[in-house]
Amino acid sequence: MSTPLATCADRARDQLVELANAQFESAAYRKLLSVRFTRPGARLFEIQRAYFVQNRRDCWGYVQGGAPLDVKRLIWAHEQEELIGDPERGIPDHITLAAQEAAVVGADARELADTPPTDVAQTCFHAWIHLAKDRPWLEALAASAILEMVVSDEIVRGGGIVRRVSQRMAQDLGIPLEEQPTNATHVVADLEHANLLLDVARRHVLTDQDVDAVMRGARASLSVERVFRAHLADLIANPGDYVPEGGRL
Repeated sequence: MSTPLATCADRARDQLVELANAQFESAAYRKLLSVRFTRPGARLFEIQRAYFVQNRRDCWGYVQGGAPLDVKRLIWAHEQEELIGDPERGIPDHITLAAQEAAVVGADARELADTPPTDVAQTCFHAWIHLAKDRPWLEALAASAILEMVVSDEIVRGGGIVRRVSQRMAQDLGIPLEEQPTNATHVVADLEHANLLLDVARRHVLTDQDVDAVMRGARASLSVERVFRAHLADLIANPGDYVPEGGRL
């Protein structure tokens, strides 16, 4: 027998919150948050993270395409700032923000364009595209939305991943948060974005099977993210070991 509506949505919410918090206890997150930033390592980190931001736009597009109409509207509202920016507040689109933050640590536009995704990063991007494009829409939505939840200071006890990385950059590189364009924007924007899946749960998580679908998608995505975050830590710690296609940085 199906669990009542409110209980299903509440149970999905509680499990997602705990799952997002548990990610910070993983070896991958501990590794990333303990590594010391240098300028060469920060350049590689920001370049690969710029590709991650682009991959997020692709994934949300696939999720939107497979979702019901009311969820399409929620996703479009979520994606407008990411794709277009907020001209009233003077905030550019988030791909531009990623390029601006890369420039802060010394990666100019040419280096950003000439440095490809690493093999590990590209593999993670393909995995996320698969989850967004090929899984049932509720799983696909959860796979993308959980990555917003790990950023949320409201959901993650002690602060989300962007805030914690920004603190390490401030400590190690002497770059305050307000001078980190993408970090400064995301610690605010993702408070709202993280609630998208919780809003959808209230409307569409109606059965125990729906709860299971949400958790499958979220867990699958977080397993990919652990690989990606650990890889970023390796790049930060050992930038000299990275040889991109076409030669060394």
